[in-house]
Amino acid sequence: MPSTRVLHAYDINRGDRTDVRLETVRYGLARISRRWLAAVVSVALMAPALVATPQWALAQAVSGAGDDAIPIPKGGYRFRIGGLWNDYTNLYTDVGAGSLASRPLLDGLATSSLGTRAFPQLGAAEQSIRTLSAQSNFVLSLGTFEAVGDVRQATIPLSLERGITRRISVGVVVPYVESRNRNQLVLNRNGTSATVGQNPAYATAAGVGAGARTTNGTILRQLALARTQLSAEINRCANIAAINCAAIRANPAGAQSLLQQALSTQSAIGLVYGDSTRGGSPVVPISGSTVHTAIVANVGTLRTAFAGFGVTSIAPNVAPAPATVVYGPGSLAAIAGDSAFGLSYTAINGTRRAGIGDIDLTFTALLHDTFGADQQRRLSNRDRAVRSSLTAGFRFGSAGADRAQDPLDVPIGEGASAVLLRSTTDYILNRRFWISGTLRIVHPLSDQVVTAVPLLSDSTMFRPFSLSRAQRDLGQRAEIEIAPRLMFGEFFGLSGAYLFRRVGADVLTPALPQDAPSTNTLLGAFDPRTSPARTVQAITIAASFSSLASYVRRGARYPLELLFTHTAPIRASGGTSPVFAMDRLELRIYRGFPRR
Repeated sequence: MPSTRVLHAYDINRGDRTDVRLETVRYGLARISRRWLAAVVSVALMAPALVATPQWALAQAVSGAGDDAIPIPKGGYRFRIGGLWNDYTNLYTDVGAGSLASRPLLDGLATSSLGTRAFPQLGAAEQSIRTLSAQSNFVLSLGTFEAVGDVRQATIPLSLERGITRRISVGVVVPYVESRNRNQLVLNRNGTSATVGQNPAYATAAGVGAGARTTNGTILRQLALARTQLSAEINRCANIAAINCAAIRANPAGAQSLLQQALSTQSAIGLVYGDSTRGGSPVVPISGSTVHTAIVANVGTLRTAFAGFGVTSIAPNVAPAPATVVYGPGSLAAIAGDSAFGLSYTAINGTRRAGIGDIDLTFTALLHDTFGADQQRRLSNRDRAVRSSLTAGFRFGSAGADRAQDPLDVPIGEGASAVLLRSTTDYILNRRFWISGTLRIVHPLSDQVVTAVPLLSDSTMFRPFSLSRAQRDLGQRAEIEIAPRLMFGEFFGLSGAYLFRRVGADVLTPALPQDAPSTNTLLGAFDPRTSPARTVQAITIAASFSSLASYVRRGARYPLELLFTHTAPIRASGGTSPVFAMDRLELRIYRGFPRR
């Protein structure tokens, strides 16, 4: 997939989203502070409810982090809305031997010299400049390249669940997602670190491009004419009766070598600078630089050598048109969309996407419940109990896939349909403590996407590409979550969760063009790419408020729950995973909840 692609996973009946792809610097402390402040204020406003807590309503009065098997009342509704913020600035990267290291996003792009390693399509130009200047150690560079950034996502999951019977419910989750890739890509910040600049033959300013092409065409014609005249003289002087042939007869090998040198110079100038009708390489040596001065001197040496054989068609001080403008901090977008570089990106720096993510439709069956699916019994029970549910559903890939012409795109969902399965079991130990265990499986279905060919990554994003359809087979995801919960009275609770997630290998197979010959050396560009399987372990802490118990005994006016969670990774392995921090604030409102 182009760049470090992000694979999003939206958990059944939850708003949690984990991104696998891109790199960046630090997310804003002010933003995190606002989230915590919102949670603290929300809980503080409800603090008076702690007074005079009746002891009969302690058992399971408050839910918490993670999934649980609590059923929706028959004929009742649960509406959930909130905010989920998922930010990261670093990636876990496999460094071999099963070890992972954290590195900043886009760290592989930053370099002190942006040259042919990033732009292999400029390799021929670099070699030709070495030929023209006789400087074998010349390094083509557009300058220093700074690459940092961060990925930020905000999700508003809208969820509606309805109890069909006491044991069966149906639910739908429609997430509205906004993703931002706030990259800072700065090229040649001070304007002095480049060894090449913009080829003036491509300039659109009035007279500039035409003038450069005329200059290049002039020297190419003079070199071609000099070669033609010298070749004619060599043939003429082969006749023993020919006169005025002393120079050629004195050094015939030198005359032949000069023809070859002139031809090499002619070809190199055309490749780097262009000719009278077109530009060559998008970059050429800078006017007044050491390398351009050497090129001018070598053309002068050729002129002198031809004059030594009586050929004077090369004018004094003639030279190809050098660069007078270098690429600077604001020119990266122009490079990204420049066909001369073989690129056609529509965007390359910070991007923003917003819209509806992948939609989940689920059905839940209560398999076993010590409370008999009775809400009042579960809220007042003090004994040990067990409850288990099974959820099956389907995810509609409504988010759309990556934008192939935006190499650092952060999609708002996987965009792949999937079959969903979840099993949750609750064990109630006493009136204050209970724990849930959940197994989730997401099985994505194969689909077709548009991708860049050859398949690109961050470190190869400046290489030429074309667009092609490809079959995408995302790896199956399996998760195990253990969530213990501790209640303080009928209103408040603290909880946590441990999550282990394994994502199978992703395979992307570009479609081979129908007219591609079997001997095409570029067929390797259409080989499938497999992203290795990876695992992530994370922990969650949460604080929650619930008015359900009070509502049942006609104390509270509205049945609702408020939950704040913070999730952070503790370990990862295989492939590349984001070092993410996820905060979630959710409000759950019930309708049709039973009362006494």
